[in-house]
Amino acid sequence: MKVLSGSLDLLIASAVRLFVPRLALRPSRARVQMLRTPLLLIVLLLSFVTSADAYGGKKKSKFMAAYPFLFKFFLFWWCVFVFGVMFVYISDHLMFRKFGPAKVRWSAEHVFKGSASRETYWSQVADPSKWSMQHPILQTADIRMVKCTAPEKKPEKPEKKEETTEEEEEAKVETVEGEPLAKLEPIPMGPLKAGLGMIFRHKADSEVRAGSFFCTRECSELEAPSSGPWRLVMRTVETGAGYPFLANTEVSQVEMWPAAEDGSIRCKLTGSADLTSRVFRWWAGLQSGSMKSAEMYLQSVEELVGASKKKD
Repeated sequence: MKVLSGSLDLLIASAVRLFVPRLALRPSRARVQMLRTPLLLIVLLLSFVTSADAYGGKKKSKFMAAYPFLFKFFLFWWCVFVFGVMFVYISDHLMFRKFGPAKVRWSAEHVFKGSASRETYWSQVADPSKWSMQHPILQTADIRMVKCTAPEKKPEKPEKKEETTEEEEEAKVETVEGEPLAKLEPIPMGPLKAGLGMIFRHKADSEVRAGSFFCTRECSELEAPSSGPWRLVMRTVETGAGYPFLANTEVSQVEMWPAAEDGSIRCKLTGSADLTSRVFRWWAGLQSGSMKSAEMYLQSVEELVGASKKKD
């Protein structure tokens, strides 16, 4: 039984890596144990069925004859359901291998009414030091501004490797999953510039993954010419727990034009990202959700500026 249990652990860990490519790290013991029991029962059931058929020889097997029809009915359709789910996941993985990652694109355009200057609206996009706690980003995440160029490390003397237990290795894996791998230099909040970025964490008061690392976003381009649209480009350089897209694939761009004759200011937000699963893209509604989020973000910026003007 111990040998069978160990083989199942290895099989489950391999399956997790195969069907969830984003989990590059070894699956934790909790994930493996969660799947071990049902798979063990299935293996034992199949072994009994095989044994019964072998002992029966050419005679018709009566292994399920003692069970009621309703039980056999539900068992049959449960097997159909399980094999259907596995077929979908295998097909989804093969499509990723054949055609590449799934694409998500979003675009939203908004016209600010002109109750404030372009600089005021732009600060709600490109200057985190001017954001209030009602800002849509701060409503959903805790942020910290950083330099996205990792500090140089001094060469260290090689240390002797000490043998570690399985529990210690799993603890290291969990720590890596909850923290960014790149050690970036924190800086005070201020206007974004090329090379600067922000580390996003799940809200400290959230029920799930409170305070854990979500992603790191870098300002790759920022242009504010005297004439023409201002432009800010942000890209995600590292991802953590709960992040739906692949690292280094999400790129968003904000463009803001000079005020028109009636004082209105046109703003456009576009973005794109990749992910491994087309099924997850459909199931989570990432395409439509990203479109709605972009529209709500621009609408929130106008509401924040309007509310601050009323207070003044």
